[in-house]
Amino acid sequence: MANDLVLVRHGESEHHVKGLTGGWTDAPLTEVGRKQAELTAAALARHFHDKRPRLFSSDLLRAKETAAIISKPIGIQPVFCIDLRELNNGIAKDKTVAEAQLLLLPQTKPTVDWTPYPEAESWRAMSRRVSSFIERMAEESADEAVLIVSHGNALIPIVHWWLRLEERHWSTISFQFDCGSITRLTSNEWVERVIAKLNDTSHLEELTKNS
Repeated sequence: MANDLVLVRHGESEHHVKGLTGGWTDAPLTEVGRKQAELTAAALARHFHDKRPRLFSSDLLRAKETAAIISKPIGIQPVFCIDLRELNNGIAKDKTVAEAQLLLLPQTKPTVDWTPYPEAESWRAMSRRVSSFIERMAEESADEAVLIVSHGNALIPIVHWWLRLEERHWSTISFQFDCGSITRLTSNEWVERVIAKLNDTSHLEELTKNS
């Protein structure tokens, strides 16, 4: 198991400012998103100053661009993985939020098995996809540090996995991840799993001051 697992949400994407759905809509970073990625990269370079973590990223453009920016000051190469993608929004991909609302399917119970749009993915399906990847990564990485760049929804199952939360908790316990945020999962001296940082955006304060 990785002894230092760091999670990053990609920077602001054009879908955020153009009123498009997220999910598998493949939009690039905005200028603000690139600046967020640069500030995140600087913070991570300080954290990993004496280490070379393995870097895995979603293969969607907004995550790929974030990972590319982060990788340079640390001196590592990202590995892009489809399993780290955001929740698949099916035919709502590339649609505006208003257009997607017209495609929304009636909610079913339990909500973790609800597919919100035709050809979309349920929360349980996404969680199992992401958790399976993390399980494989943990076995391969042993005691190496690992850095993951992914999405607001897709990062939630990673923290669920870290805390060993059973599937019955997936619809009742959640976490928020802002663009450019850093979350750090590690172990203490008693080998207990610890959330050392959760949705930390303190390194982005410069953007707030200049806005």
